Amino acid sequence: MKSMLRSGLLAGSVLAVSLGSSFADDKVVLSMWHQHPEWKDRVEAILDKFEAAHPNIEIALEEIAGTNYSARLNTALAAGEAPDLFGLPAGPETQAAADAGYVIDLTGKLDVSSLRPAAAEAIDSNGKVYGVPILGSYSVGLYYHRDILKELDIEPPQTQAEFMEACTAMKEQGVTPLVIPASDGIVPSFMYMMMASSIMGADGFADIRAGKRRFDDPDMLKAAEFLQEIAACVQPGALSTPYVEGKALAAMKQGAMMPGGSADYAGYQEINPAVDLGVVPFPAVEGGTPATVTGLEYIFMVNSKSENQDAALTFLQWMLGDEAQQMVVDTITMSTSANVSPSDNRILDEFTTAAKSNDVRVFYELPETGNVWSVAQQNVAALFLGEMTPQAFSEALQAAVKPSKN
Repeated sequence: MKSMLRSGLLAGSVLAVSLGSSFADDKVVLSMWHQHPEWKDRVEAILDKFEAAHPNIEIALEEIAGTNYSARLNTALAAGEAPDLFGLPAGPETQAAADAGYVIDLTGKLDVSSLRPAAAEAIDSNGKVYGVPILGSYSVGLYYHRDILKELDIEPPQTQAEFMEACTAMKEQGVTPLVIPASDGIVPSFMYMMMASSIMGADGFADIRAGKRRFDDPDMLKAAEFLQEIAACVQPGALSTPYVEGKALAAMKQGAMMPGGSADYAGYQEINPAVDLGVVPFPAVEGGTPATVTGLEYIFMVNSKSENQDAALTFLQWMLGDEAQQMVVDTITMSTSANVSPSDNRILDEFTTAAKSNDVRVFYELPETGNVWSVAQQNVAALFLGEMTPQAFSEALQAAVKPSKN
């Protein structure tokens, strides 16, 4: 089980010096919170490799369902009872944790040179690094059951018109076209991000952030219109369906398609090992290009109150190395390391292909649009129910933009 640290680590650095005597003779138990219970066995397999290489360090992993994670972590941080290691979304939430003094500054304490440029950019908080992406990144697109679409003789839709035609055909044959868990607004908000990205692309998103483009521009209204239109294609009770239940419905073929990320596939397999899925970019809004959105999985940081900070740094550095990242990309989701590629994973290969169409960063990782994500979550139910017009929805999103001053 033992393995050597990979060449990407900081050999002979000040980090190694500082770790030399602090916990060499004593057993250290690091508590770690994460928000993917469906990944637990796969993450534990990686942790076993680390513990075999570092017998004096044990990782006590607790997986907390995503709907409960934030509330529990916020309570623990406020009470000074948070774990040694925990994850937060890159961007404004990470910066807020740093500003509040909850986490240590990792700048210069870890070698992050193996990260892909986009990942390195995403963890940069005004020139500082407070968290690192040890459990990969994700892209979001449209999953479909290959056997269902084949049986119905329907091709995966590439445009809004094709999607709505497929929706009508499926409903006529008694098949639910689209499964979404929408009780918290998260998945519909991802759908909107992909629809908006279809129109604006990465350059247009940069213009949104700079105040040169608006979510309520006439062409951008089409994204909100598509989101409202697609509500006719979802399963009954979608607005009261929580994430875990929605994922189970999707995995058990209670619908033909479902929006989802590369990280969701492991969960689908846990629920239904025989699941046979394919992935395409989300269908293009009229006049646009099929799109995906990409972001980091929660990045991990070290609690400033932890008594085991040296051991935590050793763990994070090992997780950034090639051995751990190869396991991440082979068993869980997309790696942020430039040094590894999937060994044999069709779904991740399809996500990689899908992202070549038109890929845009997720809104919530960026300070200019972080609040847009929250506003979308709060209003998608009203849009779905027809209680809010696409115009009003788009105006609410635009009001939440904080254009950069550059």
